[in-house]
Amino acid sequence: MTDKAAISDSGALMDSIVTEDARILIVDDLHSSRMLIGSVLSAAGYNDLHYAADGIEAMAAIGELSPDLVVLDLIMPNKDGYAVCREVREDHRLNVPIIVQSGLQEADQRLRVFDDGATDIITKPINAKELLSRVKLHLERRRLIDSLETYHRRMQDELGMAESMQLELLPTSEHVDRIVRERACRLQSYYKASNSLGGDLWQIFPVDEDRFSLFMLDLSGHGVSAAINAFRVHMIASEQVECRDDPSSWLEALNRRLCDILHVGHFATAFYGVFDRTASRLDYAASAAPQPVLVRGDGQVDVLESSGLLLGCSSVATYERRSVTLDPGDSLFLYSDALVEDFNDPLACLEPGDVADLVRELLEKGGSEHFMDRILSTRFGARTEDLSDDLTLLLLQRESA
Repeated sequence: MTDKAAISDSGALMDSIVTEDARILIVDDLHSSRMLIGSVLSAAGYNDLHYAADGIEAMAAIGELSPDLVVLDLIMPNKDGYAVCREVREDHRLNVPIIVQSGLQEADQRLRVFDDGATDIITKPINAKELLSRVKLHLERRRLIDSLETYHRRMQDELGMAESMQLELLPTSEHVDRIVRERACRLQSYYKASNSLGGDLWQIFPVDEDRFSLFMLDLSGHGVSAAINAFRVHMIASEQVECRDDPSSWLEALNRRLCDILHVGHFATAFYGVFDRTASRLDYAASAAPQPVLVRGDGQVDVLESSGLLLGCSSVATYERRSVTLDPGDSLFLYSDALVEDFNDPLACLEPGDVADLVRELLEKGGSEHFMDRILSTRFGARTEDLSDDLTLLLLQRESA
């Protein structure tokens, strides 16, 4: 949109705002001045007019009426306009527009009015056209701000509901425990979107009485668009029952679906693994996912290969099936790239070997207890609320015999 078009649209919006129904409080110690201002406003169509003779009456009326605008005399007995402005802004924290009328000419006194909280100032004797112009301007601005604040609150409420819905996509702890404990494993998880809504997703599926599959995905982008894609992938993955025991075929089938629904330039990294407790084996396929870390019970660490074409780029992409043993006491750590990237300080980014050393150290020193809290604290300190990307962490552990 050009600047001229934006100005035109803004002007049209201001013209469409109705202000004649506004509640206006007129404050002046002179009865004649109150009536003069009231008659000017009434003739212009403003009929919800209220009056106060000094600052004390003004504050009582403001508390009772909640006016949309105040026309305020500056020099009054009992409580002057300066005090009214300060009380409205500092004590009551109200944003009501206050148009001060004054015959003062000294610059420092006029500046003091704005320091105390006045919105605008008009000079006595009152010019009817100027008064009406200022009243209309500030009422329109106040209505526009109120409208924007209402819109913002509604959007925040809707984003909150969407965030709750997205969190419901993640497996519950009861569902996870029921699947993994029956197959001699434990699983810890952590998820946080960088901006209320995100593009990370993970799921777990039972395959048979001895096997389950673990799926982790990181969609490009953030916010609403990434979250919508996450909803789509969740539905597709949940319905994709065939080939759940074959990581390569399952990931290839998912990729074909994503090529149909993702817009150009959108893609995803993913890991899909199937654990078999009878064979003590994890079969998996990956598409450019961060390299998983496998920590053996004896402390040996393996950084697993996870290369593969990004999901959503080519419908004919194939994904290699890889296998590793997962013996009692072994731990597999999966993570999205928010753990290793640092856009503010590239030198602080972690390499796969750094992640492996960190995971091994934490498991050796404190075991798996509170593992997620400890790795977050070690990596981010108190900055977990300011992540620039969505973060998902999974720790799968094979229970010791």
